[in-house]
Amino acid sequence: MTSLIQPRTVYHRATGATVMNGVDAASAVSNHPLEWSYEPWTDEVLARAEANMRREAELNAVPIVGALKPESNDGP
Repeated sequence: MTSLIQPRTVYHRATGATVMNGVDAASAVSNHPLEWSYEPWTDEVLARAEANMRREAELNAVPIVGALKPESNDGP
């Protein structure tokens, strides 16, 4: 495991490799997964990032069980 303050190489889709501290690298990859990656950009890396984004959107679209349960005014 690398320290979060140690330099880390990340890859931007347009500009290529960049070295930044681990905290900034983790933030960039986490918050902008279609721009930044820990791996050089290939078609496979892009497809995996897009699939992860679609999966996350699907999971966020499903309401929490019981969250939309209508209230009953009939009493107990």
